Amino acid sequence: MLKNFAGYFFTTSIMNVFLNALVARDYDDYYQTDIGKATDKIERIILSSHLVHVPHGHMLELGCGTGHWTDFFCRQGSQVTAIDESEAMLSIAQNKKIKNVTFAKANATTLPFASNSFSAIASVTMLEFIEDAGKVLDEIDRVLKPAGHLILGCLNALSELGKNKQCDEVFQYARFFTPDEIRQLLSRFGKPKLSYGVYYSPLFELLDGTEKQNTVQPAFIVASVQKININGNNS
Repeated sequence: MLKNFAGYFFTTSIMNVFLNALVARDYDDYYQTDIGKATDKIERIILSSHLVHVPHGHMLELGCGTGHWTDFFCRQGSQVTAIDESEAMLSIAQNKKIKNVTFAKANATTLPFASNSFSAIASVTMLEFIEDAGKVLDEIDRVLKPAGHLILGCLNALSELGKNKQCDEVFQYARFFTPDEIRQLLSRFGKPKLSYGVYYSPLFELLDGTEKQNTVQPAFIVASVQKININGNNS
């Protein structure tokens, strides 16, 4: 999760830095490091616990990037339509030959899909790089079927990662969210469930499963919610 793309320079406060071809090229390198592998394992466990309650069907993934999480969602049994606005990231994803997925270039603020098209929508650490998260949520609300499921992976502003993001060449241009902000953003759909993991120490050591875990805030939050239908329930 903690990535340092030294030498890349950007100029706006919140932006999709993954449009940069150099960032896209090096993105997956993090998952080959020891801490990257350990972090990835924790994040997958948390996401899996939320997907247990999501029926297998047609899922839309927003901000699929290099397809790292696309492969995960497909292996969980979903047929995935995965979008990203970065051609560089999509090129890498398509070269992975992931089964049961259709990739497309699209912007999450103006989705090219009909209303009530998907029974599930997922996105992992994309909203942090969106200037107007409200527009994305409006589009999610439009294309997600009543009683459909929304699953988000978010970065916690209260964590050590959040407190020190200005020191990172990529994360300094992102907006992290607190748990309360995530609950508020998702309240339009229903009552969200939040789970936590990736407890970084001030020295960015992983504390998950140790006695020191609860001395810091978690860096990774998974939030899921089932969309209330027009009758005011989830059935």
